[in-house]
Amino acid sequence: MNIDKEYLNKIIYNSGDVFLPKNVKNLLDIDYIGSSKKTFYISGWSILHLITGIIFGYIYLYFKYDSRFYILKMFEIHTIWEIWQIIIGMSKPYKLIGHSNLIDTIMDTIFFMLGAYIVRKFYY
Repeated sequence: MNIDKEYLNKIIYNSGDVFLPKNVKNLLDIDYIGSSKKTFYISGWSILHLITGIIFGYIYLYFKYDSRFYILKMFEIHTIWEIWQIIIGMSKPYKLIGHSNLIDTIMDTIFFMLGAYIVRKFYY
């Protein structure tokens, strides 16, 4: 079985967007606060990170995993995801400085952790 390398690379790259359809990705790319072309911004992706923080936090607490390590585990889960996006070249550069995806990664993490915090605050 011979898999075309270009096809495999496309699959791996698209995994960074969780295989979302293009029209959904276009909606998530909308900047609600600021501008991704100039400065700090909050986009639909930020809201998606908040929602996934809520979902993963709820699943973690629902299955009664050790709640003493909740924040650390949520941070680990999100960090693994962000590292994957960096490895496959999916992490978006911060437009103000043009080359670093560190700020994008930090903002994604803040929103994910905020979602996880919300669940912890109201569920536990």
